[in-house]
Amino acid sequence: MGPSLGLILLFYFVPVVLTLLIAFTDMGRALKWNFIGLDNFARLFGVGGRDPFIVKIITNTLIYVTGSLPLTVVGGLLLSVLSMRMHRGAGLFFRTVFFIPRAIPPVVWGFLWAWSFEGTRYGLFNGIRAALGLPVVHWLIRYPMLIVILANGFLGISLAMLVFSSAIASIPRDFTRAAEVDGASEWQIVRYIIVPLLKWPILTMTAWHLMSFINSYVYIMLITGGGPYYATEVWALYGYHAAFNQYRYGYGASIMTMLVIVNVILLLILIKAFGMRRMLERGKIEV
Repeated sequence: MGPSLGLILLFYFVPVVLTLLIAFTDMGRALKWNFIGLDNFARLFGVGGRDPFIVKIITNTLIYVTGSLPLTVVGGLLLSVLSMRMHRGAGLFFRTVFFIPRAIPPVVWGFLWAWSFEGTRYGLFNGIRAALGLPVVHWLIRYPMLIVILANGFLGISLAMLVFSSAIASIPRDFTRAAEVDGASEWQIVRYIIVPLLKWPILTMTAWHLMSFINSYVYIMLITGGGPYYATEVWALYGYHAAFNQYRYGYGASIMTMLVIVNVILLLILIKAFGMRRMLERGKIEV
């Protein structure tokens, strides 16, 4: 485990420590380490100078997470149940098709969504509308947050579907056969047998994607760039823009430091609320 531990220390803990140190400076284009104490954090909390976009960024982040998380977990569960209850070959084909987005590079995935919702007649959906004699719609202006939620949600669905499908396949067939003999409908089998037995996979995917969406920014940056006018700017993307677009490295580092703190707090809450220790034990189906 030594090489793996070394990589984690080099590419995670060292950057976190450096980010924390830079957060207490006013580092800019000149890359000078001028320590200013808590001034960057004070601005984040509106003390002695307020960032006018912070409230908007927090609101966007909450909307994005609360929209993407249910779509991913519920959508993945629904697709896995449907695919596992159909013919084996058809279910395998169905799951393969929905897993394709995971094999597409992020830049290509982002380009496809940006092109599909292009606000001119050259975009996919506007091209279809133009062929039907309908006016073009400026999708990325009217529905930017919905588009990035769907783009990230479909990626999450593919992973959740794979995990849930594997869990469903491990459920003893005797349980569902006994229910069928007793006259249970498909809905009752799913509700009273399959879903309760997927407790740990559901909690695992919920915890995994909650942390993932809070730290997400890549696909938002590729599709909308955080616009229009901060309409899809989430916390992680705001920190990136502050550091690498505006060259306010100190302020950007303070934003990302707060993100690290939120992640640690959420991790502790999830460990306590979901019983992570039990989730990390040897896998089993609870009856």
